[in-house]
Amino acid sequence: MSTIEDAAQAAKPVVAGYDTAGGAALGMAADQAAAQHTGLRVLVRRGMPVWTSHLAMGVCPPAAFEDQDPAAGLAREAVGRLRHDHPGTMVTLHGTARSLPRAMLREAAGAAMLVTGRDPGHPGATSRLAGRAGCPVLSVPGGAVTAPDAPVLLVGADAPGDAAEFAMAEASARGVPVLACDLGPATGEFADAVVRAADRHPSVEVYQQGRAGLTRTPAGLAVLRTPARRRDAAWPLLTALLRDAPYPVATVPATR
Repeated sequence: MSTIEDAAQAAKPVVAGYDTAGGAALGMAADQAAAQHTGLRVLVRRGMPVWTSHLAMGVCPPAAFEDQDPAAGLAREAVGRLRHDHPGTMVTLHGTARSLPRAMLREAAGAAMLVTGRDPGHPGATSRLAGRAGCPVLSVPGGAVTAPDAPVLLVGADAPGDAAEFAMAEASARGVPVLACDLGPATGEFADAVVRAADRHPSVEVYQQGRAGLTRTPAGLAVLRTPARRRDAAWPLLTALLRDAPYPVATVPATR
């Protein structure tokens, strides 16, 4: 087994879903896998062979599916480009008979992160995936292009949990500042968590971001805590960002 394969199997992989409009999401998924020194599993929706039991709903290697599916051919080409652009990252392609959200949710327990494309007109599927996954979920709008020096936006209405640490780590890796936006009451929970996370990443500059015009902020990534319950204040915030924000949005569970 190669060194790349050894390293990829030692850590949980990043899992991404492929669709024909998901090039930006796949690119960010590969970037995340490379940054975390782990592998990337790409799932593609494929028809189930007639000989397959209806109970066998897990992901399968491409050889288990018919080769006439155009989407699978495009997925193989996309994976080939990822391997070329990220030579140190192990990228594997898997077919699934489930819908991509269901297949990704099934993979979530063994994933470091889920990366999915996002349709701003229909944010519900992404918000449901984020709420149930139990791991960070990164959603990328189709055709998303962000400047490499764009800041990371940390947003919250209360204590951000692990989202603050995630935002600082992302900003440190990108060499950009964090814009911290507290949308909650003045309890100090959000600010205190930001200060503690910033202390662990002294190279990251942190600035306060006003509440107005969040979706117009030139951010490279928005980070917030995954909503934990039905009436969690983070739900409307997440839905608004998924619907209106032109940049990728990452949700991070309070405990991982």
